[in-house]
Amino acid sequence: MQSMRLMATLGVAAFASLIQPAQAQEPIRIGVMFPITGPISAQGRPERDAIKQAFEEENNIIAGRKVELLYEDSAGRPDTGLTKVKALVERNNVHLLVSELVSAVGAAVAPYVNEQKIPWVSTVALASLTREMKSPYIFRYVPSSYQYATAAAESAKKLGWKKVYLIGWNAPPGRETHEALKKAFGPENVIDAMFPNVGTSDYAPYISKMDPSKADGVFAAMWGADAPRITQQYVEYGLSKKMPLFGIASFTSEELLGDMPPESEGLLSSYTYCGTLDTPENKAFVEGYKSRYKELPGSYQYMGYMAAKMVIQAIKDVNGKVEDRQAFTNALSKVQVKGPMGMTSFDENRGMVGDFYALKVVKGPDGRLQNSCGERIPQVKDPYHLFP
Repeated sequence: MQSMRLMATLGVAAFASLIQPAQAQEPIRIGVMFPITGPISAQGRPERDAIKQAFEEENNIIAGRKVELLYEDSAGRPDTGLTKVKALVERNNVHLLVSELVSAVGAAVAPYVNEQKIPWVSTVALASLTREMKSPYIFRYVPSSYQYATAAAESAKKLGWKKVYLIGWNAPPGRETHEALKKAFGPENVIDAMFPNVGTSDYAPYISKMDPSKADGVFAAMWGADAPRITQQYVEYGLSKKMPLFGIASFTSEELLGDMPPESEGLLSSYTYCGTLDTPENKAFVEGYKSRYKELPGSYQYMGYMAAKMVIQAIKDVNGKVEDRQAFTNALSKVQVKGPMGMTSFDENRGMVGDFYALKVVKGPDGRLQNSCGERIPQVKDPYHLFP
């Protein structure tokens, strides 16, 4: 009876606003976990910062709802990462996750995310996230290791490469790159595949096995501080003038080029971000990142930024109603965004689809090393037909 009198006094619309669920006024809570300490922190921290930039460009308000980013540090460790994700979900009640780049952490987190039915946009290149571990709740906004290694192989074949060496991390990305190269060139034409551990300091035992008379070039599938280190040693060993080095994926990412030796000029790679690409969207992204963090973004920042952009568009498409997880994941699976490198979307397994570019390290106008954008390789998909 009291409710009836209150409705008569306030009017139906005003009364309805009083009894709306509290969640309608709650902020959208997004868990953002990356390795901020540990051996991969040089990539994790900038990627996290680029995610922050994307939401700042929306003034942290989407579809009329405030957005709160809750940050955690995985330290690149599977046990730590899983514990932190559980805290985000069970303690902080996040609506979704945009997080991580370390394969081992991604593999540890995926079963829990699926069990809890928490939408997760990952930047982990682990191929299994869209294969045996695929889930309606797991999205991968980064090329899988099969995807980027196959693209690299096709670029090298256009250069006339027929026989190759591989040196790659003794970890899933290195091993999966090997599988892709064997598929592309034939097992007999991968002359040797060597797998040093992450963080190896001396590559001489591996480099000394490479015979320029037996191969057209060398693929290197390692990242972070290991990329400049092996490049320096490859140059010092005298092989750079005899057999080209082709970096897999983010090997020559812009944030690493400052640590590369001057002799890295001419180093090849093929990936989905080229910092010098002349598009309005890329200029805005670069200037936005540079103004905030006083450095140029690279491929890690691009992945984080675009993962956030995909989430932002999906939130808009469901009018902010992220509590409806099915509606949100359905919207996310259909999102198409024109970003710094062109149109991008998710495939049928919720893996990233986007343009790649052939890259070559050159000296910029200021004398610093930068990537030159070569051939555009349109809308590269994960090769499920080759690697089911």
